[in-house]
Amino acid sequence: MHCSNCNKEIQANANFCEHCGIQRGGVNEIVQEEASNEMSSKLKSAYTSVGRSLGRVSSVVGSMANTVAMEIGDLNGDGKIDAEDFKIATSKAKEIGAATANEAIRIGKEALNSELVKDTAAAAVVGAAIAIPIPVIGPVAGATIGAGMGIYKNITK
Repeated sequence: MHCSNCNKEIQANANFCEHCGIQRGGVNEIVQEEASNEMSSKLKSAYTSVGRSLGRVSSVVGSMANTVAMEIGDLNGDGKIDAEDFKIATSKAKEIGAATANEAIRIGKEALNSELVKDTAAAAVVGAAIAIPIPVIGPVAGATIGAGMGIYKNITK
């Protein structure tokens, strides 16, 4: 243990420092204890203040989230999110899904009518047929090679 005044080592059970004579638990230790208590009080106060501020922020954010949810989810404008809003959302999703599927079908039909697809498909069939008797290549590899040749033919036209 060390003296709080002269910082020299003293015996643990000594009431006074044998070097400088100050009483153990003397002025410096009392001042340090008071400073420590004051700092602890300030920290507790700051912690409480921060906690209150975070509580207010949390409340405001929760209120904003509720407002946004109502704006997005209340599809029929009745002030609540309910089964009717779900029906409206489901109907709209079906409508969008059907429009998307119809567009995909239209694009697919256009693609099938293109010269590139016709040339590629024809060359793939020929390649597969030619490769059937060749055991190393086989019809799948023959079709792939034929499709590549069909693409090449179409690009170089």
